Amino acid sequence: MIARRSSFFRFACAFLFVLAPVWGGDLAKPYFAATKQGAWAEYLLTMPDGSKSSYSYERGADDAGRAVIVMQCKILAGPGKDAKTKLTYILPRTFNLERDGLNYGKFTEKMLMDSGGAEVPVDEKTLEIIRQCTKDFGGAVTFEAAEKIGSRACDRYSYSAKSGGPNPTVETGKLWLDPSVPFAIVRQSAKVVNPDGTPVSQFDMVLQETGLNQLIAEAAATPAPPEIKKAPSKVTLADGFKTGRVGMDIAVVPGSSGRSLLLTLVNKTDAELTVAVPAGEMDFEVDSPVHTLKITTRKAAEVVLPADEKSEPLTVAQRGAHGIAEGHCSLSVYEGTPLFSGSVTMGPLPK
Repeated sequence: MIARRSSFFRFACAFLFVLAPVWGGDLAKPYFAATKQGAWAEYLLTMPDGSKSSYSYERGADDAGRAVIVMQCKILAGPGKDAKTKLTYILPRTFNLERDGLNYGKFTEKMLMDSGGAEVPVDEKTLEIIRQCTKDFGGAVTFEAAEKIGSRACDRYSYSAKSGGPNPTVETGKLWLDPSVPFAIVRQSAKVVNPDGTPVSQFDMVLQETGLNQLIAEAAATPAPPEIKKAPSKVTLADGFKTGRVGMDIAVVPGSSGRSLLLTLVNKTDAELTVAVPAGEMDFEVDSPVHTLKITTRKAAEVVLPADEKSEPLTVAQRGAHGIAEGHCSLSVYEGTPLFSGSVTMGPLPK
């Protein structure tokens, strides 16, 4: 499983220059206005060494109010010929696709990868690294001129953008955008270099065809049935965490050396949830490097969390001789597997 995830991560990062092209805040128009549910676009990407890949993007049916984008890639010529990948991006409900859609990769809330015909969730650790690898185009895009690409009237932008993550790069290039085209890009031409200027890659991506998945579009146009409100549910913190319904964001209280923590509860469900936090000692089996989180609460509390929302921080004591001494992290459970993301220093706790 670890080898498969590692292979997927390397493959996914290799294509990030097209997965999330640009920041919408610097653009003159809502370029994703034509990217309705069911809309799709296909591209041909070429490199100077003769390598070629085909890319298709489709806006799938929304997932409980979240926009969904499906990307598929096949290498047509060059290293890795015939290799395929399919990634599904699920965006936050609050994400403005029309305005900021060209930068959806940085805001991805969940990601699925195709594995032998089955869609497998990408774990939060890997997804966070992928977000870091995504190019940051904030303030990097400059309008140059109106220009035609074939019969399409486009706006041409230049850009120079950096990426983070384990292998940071700098990408410079040009974008030709048309708001009447699904996914906006008519052409993208760019060079990617390492921070020291050594070349990484160069590519030219050109729109081939666009269309509409009628089944998705018609389903999206069908009026939704009246919403049946779910009855509020109640869960203890221990049971809610163990079953994946409640996550925990942890931050060390400054100056406490880890003896005091700020605990923020996260509702991982799509319905309102009341979390009962008992007074006294609690132990949670979590992912490495924490392994076991030992906390003590002074008094009992009931915290009401709307769907997908977080609580105000609760101050709790961390027990034991060893624990989280510095930093912050997010702890959760997905399908029985504990997950960790963040940056913490584990060490001895003051007496």
